[in-house]
Amino acid sequence: MSAPAAATLAGRIRAALVVVTVLAIVVVTVGALAVGYHALRAQMHAHLRSLAVVTATQSQAALLFQDRRAAEDVLRAIPADEGVTLAELRDASGAVIARVAESGQSMTGRLIGAVAREAARAEVVVDGRTLGSVSLETDGEPFARALLALLAWDLLGALLAGAAVVVVARRLTRRITQPLVELEAVIHGVRAQRDFGRRAPPCGIAEIDDLRTDFHALLDEIQRRDADLRRTNAALKRLALRDTLTGLPNRAMFERAALDALSGGGRAGLLYFDVDSFKAVNDTLGHPVGDALLKRIAQRLRERLPPHAVPARIGGDEFVVLLAPAGSPEELRALASDVQRALQAPLPIGTYLFSPGVSVGYALSGVDARDVDELVQVADQAMYAAKAERRESGARTQWEALPEADEPAPQDPVADWERAMAAAKESVLFGK
Repeated sequence: MSAPAAATLAGRIRAALVVVTVLAIVVVTVGALAVGYHALRAQMHAHLRSLAVVTATQSQAALLFQDRRAAEDVLRAIPADEGVTLAELRDASGAVIARVAESGQSMTGRLIGAVAREAARAEVVVDGRTLGSVSLETDGEPFARALLALLAWDLLGALLAGAAVVVVARRLTRRITQPLVELEAVIHGVRAQRDFGRRAPPCGIAEIDDLRTDFHALLDEIQRRDADLRRTNAALKRLALRDTLTGLPNRAMFERAALDALSGGGRAGLLYFDVDSFKAVNDTLGHPVGDALLKRIAQRLRERLPPHAVPARIGGDEFVVLLAPAGSPEELRALASDVQRALQAPLPIGTYLFSPGVSVGYALSGVDARDVDELVQVADQAMYAAKAERRESGARTQWEALPEADEPAPQDPVADWERAMAAAKESVLFGK
């Protein structure tokens, strides 16, 4: 009985390569699917969190004014393809303001939701004050679609990797691919999770190790620039929405608030204030004294207004106050007169005692105007009409020197003003 024919070296190599290729396909596919699964879950959670943050931003006006209908409209505006099955808006006490639930969930959605359900929550913050929170839940159906697509790409990649294993020697492939896989994991962490602190270990191939070193240096530079960009953006945002002299909201922030107030469907009122003869104060006593007068008037304005009012400085000596919701025209007129009297009370500044003159106009949406531009225009015209009447009667901003000043007169007003502006900018830039 003859012995079985010995296998050829080529056959053994081909068999070994087939086994290695099959094993490689299985390992790579399962490993990539496992990594992709966790990455997709993290990405889905991050996306749901971002969606919750966006919804929280859009819910500010509704929550600020307790508008349940507007709150529900914001929740229903979430795109259906996001897979959100439950959306809730709660106030600061935890009470539900609006709730939208998806009742027509498919069988696939219910099965996937049992293992891939995700939830995210974001707080609704306005001017540093937490008004409530937005909670979102998803059934995981978008995650399943992405996972199936990832599986298809993994299988294709595994087949290509298997073909490469047949061509390239096993040891050389392992030595070359392993460092690259580790570096790819770092790149994936940067791209998917923004993990700039992760680093790949050294390897024995000079070219790949040089690439690793250069990439790590690039990550360090991106980290520094990202931190600088975040600080700069935060500072620019504060500068863009706040008046650096008075600390009040500026015109841009006022227009946002006014648009939100009128889009909610409620009635909004606007008071428009102007300091009489303010140019004479600057020309006679200097800009530092004029700036000090504006700051004190802004302080009085904040102290005299009701909590829901939004004061803003929109011009040199022009201030507005947004009231939403607003009462009747009589109530708005009474508030305008009350604030005007408070602003015109005697005011000591340095070595002078001021008797500010303030002209005021007001307008009410739904009565005097239909939109923000018309509201501002009507209130502005009313203010100038009142200013003309006050000018004819001789009313203006007046001042007199104090016998003994409560505060020493500045030795160098221009230098003091420049230092004050620098301190204000530093406070805005660094949140002091």
